[in-house]
Formats: sequence, C-alpha cells, structure tokens
Amino acid sequence: MFIARPRSGYLTSLLAATMLLTGCSTLTGPEHHEVSGQALYRERMVLPADSRLEVRLQDVSRADAPAVLLDMIVRDNIATPPYPFSFRVPADQLQPGHRYAVSARISTGDRLMFTTDSHYGVLAGEEDTNLMLVMKRVASQAPQASLQNTYWKLVSLNGATIELREGQREPHLILKQGDRVQGFSGCNQFMGQFSQQDSSLHFGPIAGTMRACVPSIDYEHRFLQLLQGSVNWSIDGEQLKLNNPDQGLKATFKAIYFK
Repeated sequence: MFIARPRSGYLTSLLAATMLLTGCSTLTGPEHHEVSGQALYRERMVLPADSRLEVRLQDVSRADAPAVLLDMIVRDNIATPPYPFSFRVPADQLQPGHRYAVSARISTGDRLMFTTDSHYGVLAGEEDTNLMLVMKRVASQAPQASLQNTYWKLVSLNGATIELREGQREPHLILKQGDRVQGFSGCNQFMGQFSQQDSSLHFGPIAGTMRACVPSIDYEHRFLQLLQGSVNWSIDGEQLKLNNPDQGLKATFKAIYFK
C-alpha cells in the first residue's frame, strides 16, 4: 500500500524563500524620509514686510568644512510665526555614517534678524515630523521698539522736519494695548480706536479737543489726516514709519523713553 508523505524538504525551502523575500523587503526601507515641523521666534513683534525665512537641511558631518546643503525652503513677506516647513528626502541621497541637521533664519534685506543657535539633528533613525526650531534674535541688532505702548514722537511729515518753538509741546501718539490710540497733534489732544493686522493699521473715528492755537500749527490737520482709514507701518530699531496711501501722507516717529 502506498502512503503519501509530506515533502518536508520542499516545504522547508519554500518557507525559507518566503522569509528571505520578506526580509529583503523590510531591509530596503522607505524610498523617502520626511523632515517637517515649525520654525518660530518668541519675541512679541511683527516683522517688516520684506522679511524672508530660510529653512535649510544640511549634511554637517565634517566639522572642518562648510555644511553641504541638501535642500532649502524660502518664504518671502512672512507674517507672524509659527512657520511650517516640510522636506521629503530621497533615501539614496543619505550616506551611511553622515550627520544631518536643519536650521532656520530670518533676514530683512541684507540684515540678519533671527537665527537658530541650537543643533537640530535629523535623519538618525528617529521620527523627524514634529520638530520645533526656535530662532533667537541676533545680538548685533539694535533693540526694536514695540509698536504698542510706546510713546512715539512725530519727527517728520511728508519729508518735512517738525520744528518746535521754545516751550511748545511735541506732537506724538501712543497705540495702547487694547486697541486705543491717543496723542497730541500739536495743538489738541486726540483719542480713538485702531485695529492691527500684520503690517497695517486701521483707525476708526478720531475725536479731539477743539482748542484754537495762536499762532496756528500748520502740520496738525495733516497729522490727524494721517490717522484715517488704513495705514501701513514698519519699525526699524526705534523709528516708526506710517504711510497712508489714500491720504498721500507719510510720517516718521521716534520712540521716547521717560526716565
């Protein structure tokens, strides 16, 4: 009588081949690696309109040589942080034993304003999809005055310097936290409301006293016209510039600190 027996050698070989193929599939790994997260700075300030963000992915293996750039993200006219970023790195670009890192910086024109000062290593076998790059203010930069809660003295209007007579009170404005504006226009006090969105301000109705000055202050009316409707603003150090294109008026202010 014939008895069928399992072909144990054949089954063993088939199982080994299956495991080998499965192992090869696992060893090849993903074709791409994702490096993503957010870059930010913690200072409470709005950047000038021409600011640029750069996030770089680099090979930093050699301490005695410049880092090798693998990829870079550039964004112009950035608003407030955080700034999301994402790289998709082909696996065949990575070299065994090499070290990789990401960094971020913000510049305005030719001036560097913020940069990361810590090492953010990536592509070392761990997940790199929830990174937070914290940028620090560059120490060489002059202090930046705050838009709100600063006493801003009017120094020029449409290019003409504001000249004060002896004993005359200086024109100024204060954008108070809570969306209130108040100031002195040269002869009268004024107050009202404003709202801020990125690099623009919108002023509501401005109310003021009705005092008549002798002699009259020729710039007072134009100063109050400046604070009507939408106004573009920028700060460079301790200088504030306002531009009202609808009224055709521009003004420069200086931050004043009382002792």
